[in-house]
Amino acid sequence: MDRLAQLTPQLAAWSRSAYGRGADVAGVRSLGGHSAITVGFDVIDGARVADRLVLKIAPPGVNRQNNFDVLRQVPLLQALERHRIPAPKAVHWSDDERHFGAPFLMMSRLEGAALPDLFGPDAGKGVTGADRLFEQPVRALVALHAIDARAELAGWNVVRLVAAEIDHWVQVFRKSSIPEWIDLAERVRDLLHRHAPADPPIGLVHGDFYSNNWVFDGPHLSGVVDWEGSSIGPSLLDLGWVAMMYDTESWGPMRRRSMDWHPGPDFFIDCYRRLAPRDPGDVSFWRALAGYRLASITTYYFERHRTGKLDNPAWEVLGESVPYMYRRALRLLDRAG
Repeated sequence: MDRLAQLTPQLAAWSRSAYGRGADVAGVRSLGGHSAITVGFDVIDGARVADRLVLKIAPPGVNRQNNFDVLRQVPLLQALERHRIPAPKAVHWSDDERHFGAPFLMMSRLEGAALPDLFGPDAGKGVTGADRLFEQPVRALVALHAIDARAELAGWNVVRLVAAEIDHWVQVFRKSSIPEWIDLAERVRDLLHRHAPADPPIGLVHGDFYSNNWVFDGPHLSGVVDWEGSSIGPSLLDLGWVAMMYDTESWGPMRRRSMDWHPGPDFFIDCYRRLAPRDPGDVSFWRALAGYRLASITTYYFERHRTGKLDNPAWEVLGESVPYMYRRALRLLDRAG
């Protein structure tokens, strides 16, 4: 049975237990997601919409740890709410598997929608005043990085410091069967270690901070989504990541076709520098680390796609950019001294 078809009666049964015997659900639909099954739905009570929610559960058959542990997000979402950072709110959660066969998290559904996919055919469609729009998530990012994460999320995993972050990806990119990519990655890794800052700020890292994960209701930011990959670590990785995502030099020709509508990396860096209480300094290292990270992730999934273990042609397109990401990282590290 299709997973969504299976979840619909389960959601209806859950809604009756949570909202009363007259409750039901409507508008059940998949919202995509990488590390979890993500489903949007309305709880209805007669003609009234009682709640608009998003369900997250781990996919069947996976080890429910780290990114696949949906309950791990609860204290994070509560911290974001305390600090008034626009994001979904944790509404219901439980480790009781009777409802959905797995622990679950129900979050508030944000008003509005994400912008068209950054690299999709409609990228930039209908977007006016991107600078004014994008200052809002940068402001949220500054607030996120100001949270004392080690105090407020004391139960989370051990902090991954810079050297460990760099070396974590070695076992990933070495799974590639393309020698040129491995050679480029090794060169970037060595330079990253050479230029790693001695005492970078440690805080919450969203991990995939760019416009596909920002929800806007008209001209206003409703919230930042996709917190599954969040961690405690060098927080400026988020700034490097968003700068890398909007840097044409990090992408191959197919991706560059849709990158003429938004402000470039300097906008995000300058905006963060203006809003943050602490100057981030030269962001070249963090941009290089972000590119190295994404390129390494891509080599892994590209290899799985090419060997038939994962059927997703999107990795062919993203794979084109791997050498561009690594070479851009090398140039940025050369600039860093």
